[in-house]
Amino acid sequence: MEVFPEALAEAFLRVSRRLRRETQRRIAPLGLNLHQSRALRVIGDAGPLRPSDLAGRLGIVARSATDSVSGLVAAGLVVRETDPADGRAWLLALSPAGRDALAAVHRARTEVGAELFGRLSLTERTALAGLLDRLEAAGPEEPAP
Repeated sequence: MEVFPEALAEAFLRVSRRLRRETQRRIAPLGLNLHQSRALRVIGDAGPLRPSDLAGRLGIVARSATDSVSGLVAAGLVVRETDPADGRAWLLALSPAGRDALAAVHRARTEVGAELFGRLSLTERTALAGLLDRLEAAGPEEPAP
């Protein structure tokens, strides 16, 4: 494989698409798409939070978060609770069914990751994790050294 940035970017996108496609295939029986599964994970990790906070943590606009949350509420996976600090605002929390769905999403993601990255040795996985952390820490504005 070429090590030029364009070739690396293309290889990275192919692997990323494979991860997304296989994860979507495995969570589809739960009635979830990838956006909803991300929202479910953030709500589960952060505890009750406002929709605007969810959007911020997901890095999306509030309207997109509202669309994902509406589907999760309709499916009974997320509940809207009145914010005790501001009775006009809502907090989002997982329902018991949402906790079960989140556990199933976690299992699916773990299986997909194990199948793909299990082809690498522990040393290779460790190196890859370090490189990805470095690229992520560089942020979109700064090129990696």
